[in-house]
Amino acid sequence: MHQAAVVFVHGLFSSPATWTPLQQEMSKIPGVSEEYDFLFFEYATRPVTWNPLRRMPDLDTIAESLRGFIGDLTSGYERVALVTHSQGGLVAQRYLSRMLLAGRGRELARIRRLVMFACPNNGSDLFLLARRGLIPMTRNSQERELKPLQTSVLETQRRVIDGIVRASEIADTSCPIPIVAYAGESDNVVVPSSAAGFFPETGVLPGDHFSVIRPSGPNSRIVHAVRKELSKVLVEPFPAEAYPEADIPHRRRPAHFAADVITERETVGPINVPTSTSGGDAVPFFLHGGPVEQLKDVDIVVSSENTYLQMSQFFKPSTSGSLRRAAAEKSGGGQILEDVAGDHLATWLRSHGSYGLSVPGGTVAPTPAGELSKRNVHRIYHAAIATPVPGTNNYTIDPQSIPRAVHNIFDLARQERGEHGSDFSSICFPLFGAGRGEMSVSESFELIWQSLISELAEDPSWSIHFTTRRKTIFDLLHKRLHTKKRAYDQIA
Repeated sequence: MHQAAVVFVHGLFSSPATWTPLQQEMSKIPGVSEEYDFLFFEYATRPVTWNPLRRMPDLDTIAESLRGFIGDLTSGYERVALVTHSQGGLVAQRYLSRMLLAGRGRELARIRRLVMFACPNNGSDLFLLARRGLIPMTRNSQERELKPLQTSVLETQRRVIDGIVRASEIADTSCPIPIVAYAGESDNVVVPSSAAGFFPETGVLPGDHFSVIRPSGPNSRIVHAVRKELSKVLVEPFPAEAYPEADIPHRRRPAHFAADVITERETVGPINVPTSTSGGDAVPFFLHGGPVEQLKDVDIVVSSENTYLQMSQFFKPSTSGSLRRAAAEKSGGGQILEDVAGDHLATWLRSHGSYGLSVPGGTVAPTPAGELSKRNVHRIYHAAIATPVPGTNNYTIDPQSIPRAVHNIFDLARQERGEHGSDFSSICFPLFGAGRGEMSVSESFELIWQSLISELAEDPSWSIHFTTRRKTIFDLLHKRLHTKKRAYDQIA
């Protein structure tokens, strides 16, 4: 699977086969074939159906089908482009409009461009004339929406212009997505003025209504146009949110995000959340902002590691590097005398026959807290979450490694509590995968949360802590914890 997908949507009385010539040319371009998977959305569209058991779906129904297609088949992609022909552009717009109307604008953030070819944004005069002849006999619900000034189409475009094209931030009813409308210069089905509609970014390509998307060779202008638009998709910034960059995957955060650092420890809590629908024991949650080495009075601090369980270097600002430095015994001048966490982790790996080898995602290894014990921190648990990509500095995350790690953390904590006779009662979690693993904050939090609630429903004797250095993430997590509390209070 590549990092991006392009979803092709065909037009009226057509099928995915209409894209075959363009697909063949695009597949020959390394910059496209190496970055994109090609997906083809198909829907029922025929001039007439004589089967009394079948109906021709209207645009609302097709748009709902497109929503399911995008949700089911593109969930693993970081970025998605929509490329449409003719009525396919109206289908895509109806999909976007219905998502905004349903308050699901945030779910559109991965869609980084809609490219429409010969879309009847202002209707089709040719179809209007045809309606006075043979077409009324078909009672085709799709064709009726191609009539100029159709109310449903105008309402869709109004919502798309306001909530997509002119949007400045992502919210329930808005999501900035670049939209480009191309016309065919000799198209008499959808004239250029209709194809442009109200969209500010437009273009004209050689061809009529159908040949405009059929390349005559690798140097065809349609090939250059699609290649150009798809290259923009890969670098198009993710939209900002009301709590802006906190939920943007790490690699795509804007440069100024680096300045959003909490330098002194902040703590909020307890936020008491019920752990079961029967109104069982409430568990206290705490949120810590600032350097992780400033934590105190937390029994177990969890560090997110790679699957080789190799900690970050002392100078790295990551949770792993910060904990390694904080746990180390140092001289008065700052020289590392004993790498407590790093050395004990290496010993654990050797004792388990894993030194220099990758361990399964979700594996958890304990080490002493070293100098952090002076701040009443007793143990550091190292969770294998991120898998290095060979030959690069990148990492991938298996989402299932996160719930496995949460389960193993609680198992190990209960085991150590029993073996050592300690009174461990608090665990502090980072946001697994939301750093170099490039998960969004929301995705990481939800994966951790579901596993936490499952564990705490069985054993509510713990207090749970989260830690982050970023102010925007701190504010986002604060909001999420209160939202969870209200939701669980209502259920209980």
